[in-house]
Amino acid sequence: MEVMEDFWYHSQSIATPISLSQCGYESYQANSTVRRYTVQQKWIFHYVLSGKGFLEVDGQHYELKKNNVFFFFQGQKVRYYTDKAQPWTLIWLGVQGEKIFDFLDETTLVNKHTATLTDDMTSNIKKIMLEIIQDNREQIDESESLKELRNTAALYDFLYRIKKTFLLPSLNTNRPTEVNIVDYINNHYMDNISPLNIAEHFNISYSQLYKLCMSKFHSSPKKIITNHRMRVSVDLLLDSDATIKEIAHRIGYKDEFLFSKTFSKNMGYCPSKFRKLDKEQLKNIRFK
Repeated sequence: MEVMEDFWYHSQSIATPISLSQCGYESYQANSTVRRYTVQQKWIFHYVLSGKGFLEVDGQHYELKKNNVFFFFQGQKVRYYTDKAQPWTLIWLGVQGEKIFDFLDETTLVNKHTATLTDDMTSNIKKIMLEIIQDNREQIDESESLKELRNTAALYDFLYRIKKTFLLPSLNTNRPTEVNIVDYINNHYMDNISPLNIAEHFNISYSQLYKLCMSKFHSSPKKIITNHRMRVSVDLLLDSDATIKEIAHRIGYKDEFLFSKTFSKNMGYCPSKFRKLDKEQLKNIRFK
């Protein structure tokens, strides 16, 4: 992650139905002061780049860490602060304009203050936020009219990603069918995905996902992910010169020892011994 200097940009523009009112980047220290205020913006969206911290709003207390997001609405009294042992780094966008509430009404973010992003969500949303902040830092002397056009275009791209990610299930055409679940796993098995990630992607509960997988595949979501990774790893072991560590990373395991243990449990051989099996022995291999 590229490290920036702390930065805070404010805009006074209210010309558009939805506009960027502020953005910023801040690396906290262990002795950083507690942020305590009443929210003036229509909506402020924070992303935790690293570290840990705490949020208090509406009588609720939240512990937040890397890749968590948290957000406030106008008029709310908020209090948030960093963990002293692992100071956090935050980026944020502030949004103005009455249309923001029409936008939020069609998402699952109403009456909430936090959310966890999956890896694919993280990549898009973080990238756009950092680009908005970086552009406003580097083009600080740009005319206000050009800033407004640039920020509005970038903000709508950001809101599109947010709305697509958190769209209400009743409006979501991305249904959790057997084909869609398999496609999602095929496209993300190399990431650090979990059954919870899949459930969040399709805006359903883990319980609903589990019941669907057992009904359609006669396997749990975790087992389906594992079986797909094992199939890919078998091809890599037999048809490539990649090391065990490289194969583990390619199929979504950060720890090669966990991969080897899982492979042995499912295939009956550790990866290195599996590579040495002859064709007749391979014919008798079955997933366990």
